[in-house]
Amino acid sequence: MAEGQSEFLKRLFSAIIILPAIIFIILWGEIPVLILLLIINGIALQEIYKMINNIGYTPSWWLGFVLSLYFLGNNFLNNVKIQCLTEDKNHEIFIVIIIIFYSFHQLFKKDHLKILPNISFTIFGSIYLGYLSSYIIKIRFLPNGQYLLLTLLCIIWVNDTAAYLIGTKFGKNKIFPKVSPKKSWEGALGGVFFSIILVLFLREWLNLDWIRILFLGILIALLAQLGDLFESLLKRCTGVKNSGNLIPGHGGLLDRIDSILFSAPAFYYFILFLR
Repeated sequence: MAEGQSEFLKRLFSAIIILPAIIFIILWGEIPVLILLLIINGIALQEIYKMINNIGYTPSWWLGFVLSLYFLGNNFLNNVKIQCLTEDKNHEIFIVIIIIFYSFHQLFKKDHLKILPNISFTIFGSIYLGYLSSYIIKIRFLPNGQYLLLTLLCIIWVNDTAAYLIGTKFGKNKIFPKVSPKKSWEGALGGVFFSIILVLFLREWLNLDWIRILFLGILIALLAQLGDLFESLLKRCTGVKNSGNLIPGHGGLLDRIDSILFSAPAFYYFILFLR
């Protein structure tokens, strides 16, 4: 019990420090959000590639980061209607050149048997982090996007916190014990329940009817938990407990952002088509 309280205090202390900075950046503007996402992607890519190193493969961090930069930067430029070169997107030639250069570099590798897995892991990391997190930029560019993005983060934070506290106190029935031994059905249902309570308070502001608001709360809570479980699966596959130790009480940066990677695209399309 004392260990659980100590872990919760670490999480709370980290949140008190990090959350105000995140809120300030989101309210500041789209460019600060882009810069923050680039920093997050750079660190999280390093974490996930280091995890993959544990099973004997060496993804390319610089190629993964360049691809993530493309996903994030291209999304940003499209939203502000800026074209770097011409309207037919000839700026994509830089990605082609980088991929060709990287492929040429592989000819000098000694272990040819690991080239294809290394390339696959590199691309996976950039899509998992760079492409999925680019939806955060899309949300920020929506009308009142700063408040919508904060709404999404609040739902995820309430879901994570409720699932952790209820699961720690009452969790007995495990969901996927081989993937994540600590996650329980009691915690998961608690996270969904309190996410619904939160969106009910926000119903007037979101301008949603009862059916849509209930669907939103359940959708984001479930996808946030799925994102958490998927990252747990990656950790089990690579034999690590946490993706890193950057954030006290949370582990690595990837451990902190896994919940938003699946929920951000769903939230964006919900607002775009169902609101």
